[in-house]
Amino acid sequence: MPRLPDPGRSEAVLIGCDTYAHLSDIPAVRNNLVDLGSVLGESGGFRRAGVLTMINPAHPDQVVVRMNEVTDRASDVLLVYYAGHSLVGDDGELYLALPKSRQDAPRTSALPFESVRSVLSRSPARVKILILDCCYSGRVLTFTGSSASASGFASLSEVSGTFTLASSAADARALARPGEPYTAFTGELIRLLRQGVSGPAELLTLGAVAAELRYTMGSLGLAEPQVQETNGVGAQVGLVRNRAYDPAVEPTESPEPVVTESPEPDADEEAEEAEEAEEAEDREDVEWAHDAPATEDLLHRAPMAKVLALRLTETHVTQPEVSFLVHLDGPWGSGKSSLLNLLEGQLDTHFRVVRFDAWQQSRLAPAWWSLLTCLRQAVADSGPRWSRPFVRVRESAARARRTGAPYALAFVVVALLAAVLGYLIWPQDSGLGGWEQQVKAATALFAALGTLGAGALLAARLFLWDSVRGARLFEQTQANPMADIAAHFQWLLRHADKPVVFFVDDLDRCGQAYVVEFLDMVQTLVRATETARGGTRYAAHFVVAADGSWLRRSYETAHESFADCISEPGRPLGHLFLDKLFQLSLPVPTLSAGARTAYLDRMLRVAGPPPSPEAEGPPSQEPLPPRAEGAFLERLRRFEEGRTRSVYETMQGVTERRRAEHTLRKFAAVLGDNPRAVKKFLNIYSVLRPIRFMEGIHVDPDAVALWSLICVRWPNVADHLAAHPEAVEGIVEPLWVPDHFPEPLRAAAQSPELRAVVTSPDGGPLTPELIRQCSGVRRGAAGRS
Repeated sequence: MPRLPDPGRSEAVLIGCDTYAHLSDIPAVRNNLVDLGSVLGESGGFRRAGVLTMINPAHPDQVVVRMNEVTDRASDVLLVYYAGHSLVGDDGELYLALPKSRQDAPRTSALPFESVRSVLSRSPARVKILILDCCYSGRVLTFTGSSASASGFASLSEVSGTFTLASSAADARALARPGEPYTAFTGELIRLLRQGVSGPAELLTLGAVAAELRYTMGSLGLAEPQVQETNGVGAQVGLVRNRAYDPAVEPTESPEPVVTESPEPDADEEAEEAEEAEEAEDREDVEWAHDAPATEDLLHRAPMAKVLALRLTETHVTQPEVSFLVHLDGPWGSGKSSLLNLLEGQLDTHFRVVRFDAWQQSRLAPAWWSLLTCLRQAVADSGPRWSRPFVRVRESAARARRTGAPYALAFVVVALLAAVLGYLIWPQDSGLGGWEQQVKAATALFAALGTLGAGALLAARLFLWDSVRGARLFEQTQANPMADIAAHFQWLLRHADKPVVFFVDDLDRCGQAYVVEFLDMVQTLVRATETARGGTRYAAHFVVAADGSWLRRSYETAHESFADCISEPGRPLGHLFLDKLFQLSLPVPTLSAGARTAYLDRMLRVAGPPPSPEAEGPPSQEPLPPRAEGAFLERLRRFEEGRTRSVYETMQGVTERRRAEHTLRKFAAVLGDNPRAVKKFLNIYSVLRPIRFMEGIHVDPDAVALWSLICVRWPNVADHLAAHPEAVEGIVEPLWVPDHFPEPLRAAAQSPELRAVVTSPDGGPLTPELIRQCSGVRRGAAGRS
């Protein structure tokens, strides 16, 4: 069974160069060393004191001397890592560049890999791990030059117990993206070791890490790492404990415990353990958990939030006049509001996010009035405080121009009444010499102004829809109220400091009449905005988080008399209405067993293992970045942001678009002649593919395409399959349909077109496991063969 290195008999050497005199600098290497060392020392089988870090060593001999010192202490596992430039000599040998290395003189200025090979060959360690993050690193796996045979050193493939992981092929270059905290290869390695891979393996073995890196790097269009091992050590030794270990798919036979040699605990250690046990007893009281939406990713929804943010940003940049409407579909309590919080964090710098709580607003006023009021408040709040009254005045003037005659007539009548009142109260004497006359004059003036102000305010509330009653009166008195509403909606969008995206929450707590009114109003505003002529149009995006069943049932109830003549098998009337409104509908991902366990641990405040003590070995040549957990997480967050953009760009690239088009052509007859179905398929596929990849679910892209087709053409069947993946057996064999599908879905499940999609050789046949993966359920082994 796999095991971790014995901490007392294992050592690691991390070597890297980030500055060069004659080559380009690689600033990310410094972070590579400190954070890789932190991961290995915290959750791996290495002590912090057993991880030697060498940054920018001055001379090759210095590296060899320090490596030999470490080698003598390692009898179980020895790990050697290098990151930086590499050079290829005239003899074909690989040289690891040091700060003063020269391209034209690698033999005299760089570290020959032959020296590293010599250290590994002489090491008494049972397992030798070599990780190279440099260009042409694959040469160490296939090198057969004359120098090796002449020196008598064995090649790596002949060194017993050796596992070599090279970041690139023998003739390929490694990648370090400008501005990223890590190089591409080491960043993926650190992310993998830190976050783990969902599955039944408690340890991340060398083989699982290598396979995961090969898949990830290849899918991103980067150089695939090269692997070579002897004696099958890849499956025997784990680098770290798997943080995403999923006990729900644990093998039936529990692995035997790993027995390692460790010194007897001294008195101080026993006292510390007793204190920790006492603290654990104090934490046995379970605190009450609130139901407020989370602001941090406790449910592993960050990949979906990041991909949606990129999609909305891309849509606005490429088509600024087109609105994009997204539906996040999930039952009550599934974390939709928390997902909106994460999405707002991703969009806040590019968009003005307007929150709209439909349940609170549904009791007050017409849907359009509540929406415009929220938008008006957001526009006013976007500027400095001193400018808000001016924005308010300009917005009122804009409404007055659209309201026209009724407001003007009302204002004239109020002004006349104020003048008459002032005239009646004004003193009749021509002079104002006495104080009594002055008081009467002031009273008349204030009465007239008060009447004018109150009347103007009343007229504004009635005719400028500044109140709920005014909004309803406006609807009743205007020939085409939605045209004026859409025009003012445009005015507000034009005066916002950023593009606007509405987050609509709790719509699935409203009555069916309000649900239909609100969604129809949104569609009317969007259509009126996009079809208006003249001038620049400003589009608003909408993200509606609501239970799809609630929304669909609202439309089906409101239009019940049309259900029989419009509905299709597997695609009832409610789905048709939502398809017409939303360009993209995504189900909120279900929680895997591992995620549920981690979430429960967080609610119970179960602490993870304490970090290992800092190393007390000799300091490195130069100061390294701080090992603080916060700094590490910030660098990892920055790397993941860049990785998200890279994943999205790769998944939207020409290759993926051609794959989608190819799959679509094969099933064009199944999609029918509805252009909207084609658009929906492309939208769903282009978003599901990067989301599944970033969630660590490695599924065949053609299988994702097949699943996207089912979601578009037979959404009811897709919902049932997502909840009961085994029901796909009823589609493959029609005789089993009654055993797997309820009566309303049986006609659709027996469709020959659906069966052709499910049993397709391109990406299929769809199995229960493939359906789980396509719908976001992470199961399966931690490694890939």
